Amino acid sequence: MPSRHSRFFLGASMVLTLLSVAACSSSNRTLPSAPSSGGTSTGSSASLPGQTGAGLQPESILAANSITPPIAAAADNADGRLDVFGVRTGQALWNINQIVPPASWTSWTSLGGVVTSNPTVSPNSDGRLEVFARGTDNALWHNWELTTNGAWSGWASLGGVITSDPAVFLNADGRLEVFARGTDNALWHTSQSAAHSGPWTAWASAGGILTSDPAVYINSDNRLEVFARGTDNALWHIWQNTPDGTWSSWASLGGILTSDPAVARNTDGRLEVFARGTDDALWHTSQSAAAGGPWTAWASAGGIVTSDPEVGTNSDGRLEVFARGTDSALWHIWQNTPDGTWSGWSSLGGAVTSAPTVIDDSQGKLEVFASGADFALWHIWQTVPHSAPWSSWVSLGG
Repeated sequence: MPSRHSRFFLGASMVLTLLSVAACSSSNRTLPSAPSSGGTSTGSSASLPGQTGAGLQPESILAANSITPPIAAAADNADGRLDVFGVRTGQALWNINQIVPPASWTSWTSLGGVVTSNPTVSPNSDGRLEVFARGTDNALWHNWELTTNGAWSGWASLGGVITSDPAVFLNADGRLEVFARGTDNALWHTSQSAAHSGPWTAWASAGGILTSDPAVYINSDNRLEVFARGTDNALWHIWQNTPDGTWSSWASLGGILTSDPAVARNTDGRLEVFARGTDDALWHTSQSAAAGGPWTAWASAGGIVTSDPEVGTNSDGRLEVFARGTDSALWHIWQNTPDGTWSGWSSLGGAVTSAPTVIDDSQGKLEVFASGADFALWHIWQTVPHSAPWSSWVSLGG
């Protein structure tokens, strides 16, 4: 991957240092945990205070050499093509689309706005993509496709004052729900009032004291569950009591985390969470049964991680985790069988300067995006479904 300059770039801030390769450890020793802290669910429905101000301003022309460290958001469009989104120091949101998977792409297009967080994107229940990011007023802003694979709406504010990257997931009833940390460091959330449709609900607090971006996933019984690091650096979680329903109080899963958590679901229905430990190795814990606890003891997967971990699901159901190593290459580790044991770490090369973003494409192949030393967006993909070999790194420019 070249290490000089490119025209443009993708990405917004967060390059938390996390992986290289140390030998993979399959030990099940306990990841040390700190004293309990965290907070309880308030269940309040008070509005998260909003600010008036410029918010997301239209901006289609960016300074040629104005660059920030990248991170990308990716989603599958309704027709199976990937859409990738990222931010420049302009700070507009930019978008690039696959024409033919995996190697044929459009040029970059600006969606405007002035974005102050990493973006997140999700398909609506009707297939239209919707992107979320924080604006200059610290409110949550969103932009959505007017029709599947169609034109974009333009930016609109959802209010609030958020202090983290937003996280979004689709409820069982088809409503998108967005989670973010507020100025009080609690978890706040807002959702569509109907499937793939507004208006959006007032912001409500779920309590807690967060020291990381939240991560959200859906259980096999369709209840959402949110994970974040607490003030004690342990992993804490909160979950819907019933699908689309009320929320539990916060509970600790222990451990000492030095990264944002990443979460995915095994084929047997168990959620599994990954994070970096104090030894810079990758650690993980999982539900002991589908949609339920207790959770397993923390186990080390080894490695030396220098970015937030990112987890993807292969088309055969096996989880695969990606992160940057101390050599700035992209490294990965994968389940040998669905729900099973883990491989050792293996390098995919490259020289990446961001945490990776991973998604499975319409052909059943995982594809990973990261910024290079030239600040362009680079990608690499499996050449056959859920299996090596991987392609060479290819630049998408930016």
